[in-house]
Amino acid sequence: MNGSQRSLSKRAFLASVGTACVAGCLGSSNGSSENGNSTDNSTDTNSTDSDSEPEPEPKEPTLFLVGDPRDELWDRGESWQDCESLDEWEVLSGSLEPATDNTYRGSQSAHLTSAGDGEVRVRIPLEGYDLTETTFSLAMYIDSPGNHYSPSFDVNAPESGRELHFRTRHKIDEPGWIRYDLGVSLTSALAGEESYMTISWGGSDVDWYIDDIRAVSVERDPKLFVQFDDSLRTTYDTAFPIMEEYGITATNFAITGREGADRHLTLSQMEEMQEAGWEFGSHTHTHRRTGELSLDEQREELEKSKEWLLDHGFTQAASTFAYPFGSFTTGTMDLAADYYDFATHGQRGAMNRLVSSPLSVNRHPADNAEQSMALIDLLLDERIPTDTLVLYYHDVIEDHDLWINPEDFEETMAYIDERNVDCRLTSELRAHQFG
Repeated sequence: MNGSQRSLSKRAFLASVGTACVAGCLGSSNGSSENGNSTDNSTDTNSTDSDSEPEPEPKEPTLFLVGDPRDELWDRGESWQDCESLDEWEVLSGSLEPATDNTYRGSQSAHLTSAGDGEVRVRIPLEGYDLTETTFSLAMYIDSPGNHYSPSFDVNAPESGRELHFRTRHKIDEPGWIRYDLGVSLTSALAGEESYMTISWGGSDVDWYIDDIRAVSVERDPKLFVQFDDSLRTTYDTAFPIMEEYGITATNFAITGREGADRHLTLSQMEEMQEAGWEFGSHTHTHRRTGELSLDEQREELEKSKEWLLDHGFTQAASTFAYPFGSFTTGTMDLAADYYDFATHGQRGAMNRLVSSPLSVNRHPADNAEQSMALIDLLLDERIPTDTLVLYYHDVIEDHDLWINPEDFEETMAYIDERNVDCRLTSELRAHQFG
């Protein structure tokens, strides 16, 4: 089945059951769809039957979703820099010019390119916000896709007594506008008493567009979310018993086509973990680099994975997704919106619980225990504008260059317990966006 046929299948499905039924299938008991859009619950005014039928019980989530979650959340917060005027932007290195031929929103964006010293750096005055409770989101477009890019957004915040280093990690396999919610990755000494943001990116080939920078208030009430990718056997053998000891549960993004394969979880192990409070989301069916596949292949990976989760009773987080290898395109996100309303990939730092880009949600690789514990400290520091930290793991294994060893993993879980951090599941973070 090709991509156009699959799209028709979705439309045919929605038409056959009707919008109201779909809303019920998505778990709504008050007429709201899974992405928060209201549906019409009005009764038939011509009906004379006073003994109406009782409302049916909400059904399990369906394979296809209604609407695109990005439409509801993309303008969260307050517009700080709409890039319609760049007069306040001070160029410290590289070049800055308005661009009217490549915009995310409005009539122009900010086009930044690196200079001979291999860097672009601009500074923008930042006034009118309490920087102990404000984070930022923005849209970025990069002309040289395919690598991991780590631009810097450094906020000198006198209210916090620190300079706040916001980060994101851009990884996309073709040029396109992507919205990002910035996360605080670390802090450093305050650089003077003025409030400003310094935006920079090192590299000799930087060709970068920015648009629609928004200020978003944090909610406080800090919460931690633990995730695992790949549904590996060590999650059950090693991580699961350690986390049970400390009363911590997690979300595991499963490679559904590898259930029971060598080094991967069996169905019975997944069911046992679910009984203990864990949940399972999608990490595609075969774990190929999504953004490098054809759209037909991508749809097959996304659809088969969610279908497997639903068929095997893993419904709680079935509408959540993690991109394999952080590989995706704007086309991948458009396809993902057919099945998932919450998708994540590896970025950096703690974040704001109110996201504006639900299909590119920030999370932090947790294999460095010292760094993870430092981020927990930032999460709990009332002077730092963050209320959410998502730590994600792969393997928990001895003597591996990439993944965390059991001793460091247990140290991190013990620290979470010692600091009395409120740990939740990803499905709760997802539900928070559309509540």
